[in-house]
Amino acid sequence: MLMVLNKCSVNIAKPDYVTNLSHMNFESMIYILLFIFLYPSVSAQAGSEKNYLRIDRSLPTENNDLTVTSIGGLLFNKNAGSHVDLSYLETDANGKGLTLDVGGSYVFRSKVSFFVGMGVALGYNWDNDDYIASYYPEVGSIYEVTKRFGLTVSGKRYFNLYDKPENIVKLGLLFSY
Repeated sequence: MLMVLNKCSVNIAKPDYVTNLSHMNFESMIYILLFIFLYPSVSAQAGSEKNYLRIDRSLPTENNDLTVTSIGGLLFNKNAGSHVDLSYLETDANGKGLTLDVGGSYVFRSKVSFFVGMGVALGYNWDNDDYIASYYPEVGSIYEVTKRFGLTVSGKRYFNLYDKPENIVKLGLLFSY
């Protein structure tokens, strides 16, 4: 056995661990994402009658640095959707406010459900001592990771909120009950 090993020459090179680990992490991430999106029992579509608790927050906008944090309910009944949210608005220029958002939407159902809708927001800005009344179109998507937990992303364009129309993108969590 020793003689066989002595006659074989083996080149051993020091591996580049950083490259191998980043390549391995990238491959693992791709496999996990493919598993989540393609495996039918994990990625469920929005049910015909489904209730959600939605918690989401927007990215700051360009005009007024507006951020919107919301908590509310989302209801899907076949291809119709409706929502009621309590939203906290905060801007550098206009201060802080609280609104009640109510809206309806049409839902396109698949593994990742998409919705298009309209809504109104009524509230009060206590820094300016003024009422808030605005309306908005909304588009978004819902992805149920499990039967009780999901993710949502949506975009809104608020009209009549403050001086200029505001475009916001909201990222959030869904809890099914």
